[in-house]
Amino acid sequence: MAKRVTPTNVLWYYPNIIGYLRFIFMVLSFVYAESDWKMSITFYCLAFVGDVVDGYVARAFKQCSKFGGVLDMVTDRVSTCGLLVVVSHLYPKYNLAFILLIVLDITSHWFHVQSVSAHHKSKEALEHRNALLQWYYSIYPLFGYCCVGTEAFYILLYVLHHFPNPIVHQICFFGCMPACILKQLVNVVQLTSAAEALAAVDAADANADGKASS
Repeated sequence: MAKRVTPTNVLWYYPNIIGYLRFIFMVLSFVYAESDWKMSITFYCLAFVGDVVDGYVARAFKQCSKFGGVLDMVTDRVSTCGLLVVVSHLYPKYNLAFILLIVLDITSHWFHVQSVSAHHKSKEALEHRNALLQWYYSIYPLFGYCCVGTEAFYILLYVLHHFPNPIVHQICFFGCMPACILKQLVNVVQLTSAAEALAAVDAADANADGKASS
């Protein structure tokens, strides 16, 4: 007979422990953001690496969970938005651009998650969605380039403020900025697609209620 899984067991799943460490590293990154840029980057990169590892650990130990999915996504969104806030202080001329990036990042992901019943990256969740969105999540090299490249773009903007270097500058703007631009395009498509899907559910519910009352 299989051992009964308790909520405490789930909270201490290996991938969730990695998630807790990611959150701690993220906070430490922001603590050092103004006083020690090298330490800040180190902690932020550790948190980012944890995002790559936790999924593999979850699948390897068969410890996938809704709690872990929420923890992972919240940490992703909060860390990216926190980094954008930090960078916005370093480049005040572009404050509005960074604010809009935060708004788009949060709204597109929140709408998308609320509009699907399966995992937000699964084939089932994307079956009737925009073709660009399906390609983005199904072509892993493209997905990886956009996600890693976008984070790297923000990180390198932070590094360039403290360590101006022509090679870092070229990597940032020629290697990573295109990924960031493409990622924002995907976010816009993801937001509009999710909005249409939610509206379709509401319309179907309203029509069903109308039939029931007629």
